[in-house]
Amino acid sequence: MNTWNNSAERDYNLRVFDEELNDFLPGKIFDAHVHIAPPDGFLPCGPFDCAGVLLTSYTYDELAADLKTAFPNRHTEALCFGFPNPKYETARNNAYVGGSADFQRFFPLRLLDPQRDTAEAVNADIERHGFLGLKPYPDYARPGDVANAEIPEMLPDWAMAIAHERRLLVMLHIPRPKRLEDPLNRRQLRALCTRWPGAKIILAHVGRAYYLRGVTGLLDDLRELPNLYYDPAMVQNWEVIAYLFRKVPVAKILFGTDIPIALAQGKAVEINHQYTYVTPRPWALSLCDEKRKLQFTSFLNEELRAIKQAADAAKLSRAEVAAFFYDNARALVDEVAARVAPHRLKSP
Repeated sequence: MNTWNNSAERDYNLRVFDEELNDFLPGKIFDAHVHIAPPDGFLPCGPFDCAGVLLTSYTYDELAADLKTAFPNRHTEALCFGFPNPKYETARNNAYVGGSADFQRFFPLRLLDPQRDTAEAVNADIERHGFLGLKPYPDYARPGDVANAEIPEMLPDWAMAIAHERRLLVMLHIPRPKRLEDPLNRRQLRALCTRWPGAKIILAHVGRAYYLRGVTGLLDDLRELPNLYYDPAMVQNWEVIAYLFRKVPVAKILFGTDIPIALAQGKAVEINHQYTYVTPRPWALSLCDEKRKLQFTSFLNEELRAIKQAADAAKLSRAEVAAFFYDNARALVDEVAARVAPHRLKSP
C-alpha cells in the first residue's frame, strides 16, 4: 500500500482502520491469499492493472512494507503465490515465489499450468523450493475457452495424486460463470475432496460468492467434507461471511485478502444478484466514479468491515476471531511444511 497508493489515500485508509477496525482485529494476522511477482514479473505483457494502479512487480519486500501499513502494530504472515496468467513467465514467477519465501513469515504455493507442467517438474519444484501446495486457475486449464473450464481440467489426476500423496494445500478458484451456484462445480468439488482426501482444498473467495444469493443453500452438501477449507478473500458482503460463519466450523475458515488487488481503493457492490466493483480509477472490472463523488477506502478495509459485522452477527468469540485471522492458517501451514520443507520451517 505504501509503495503505490498516494499519501492521501493511505492516510484515509489508516483513519478508517483506526476508527473502525483497530479494536476488532487481533494482534496476529495470517493472510492466506496473496499474489507475488518478481521484478518485471508481468513480462512479456507489461504492467498489471491493479484496479487502476499499474504494477510492474509485487515482491516480498513490497508485500512486507504494505502489510506493515495495512495492519498497524500487528504481526503479519502470508501464504503467497504468483499471478495466474498463462501469458506471464510462469516458471520464472514460481522460482521467485518459492526461492525467496523465508518459511517463517512468508510461505509459497506453486502456480499449476496443466497444459505445460508435468508431474516430474512439479515434484522437482517441491523438492527444490518447498512449495506447500498448488495454485490452479481456469485460464491455465482452458486458455481458449476459460468460461467453460472445469475443475478436473484445472487439477488433472496426476497433479491431484501429488497433492494427495504429499498432503499439500490446493488454493482453488472455481471456474464457470455461475461459480458455486453451478451444480457441476459442486459435484466436481465434492468428487475432488472425496477422491483425494490427503489434499487440503481451500475454496478461494468462498467459491467466488460475492453476494448472498451466490452462497445461500449451497454449502450444506460441502461443509462435511473434512479436507475442504474456505477463504473470504475480496468478499465484502457481510451477509455472505456471516452465512459462512454460521454454516461452517470457524476452524475451517482462513482469513485471506487477495493482496495486492485488495490494497487498491474501491468497493465490491451487488446489483440485482450480480456483483461488480466501484473504483475511483478506471479499471476493466469496475464502474468508475468519474465524477469523483465518493470518498473510497481500500478493498481490504471494506472486507474487514464486512468481517467485523459478520463476526458480530454470528456471535463469534474473541478466541474464534483470533483463530480465523491467524491460528487456522498457521496450523495448516505448519502441518504441511513439517513434511515438505522441515529444514526451512522456523518457529513463528
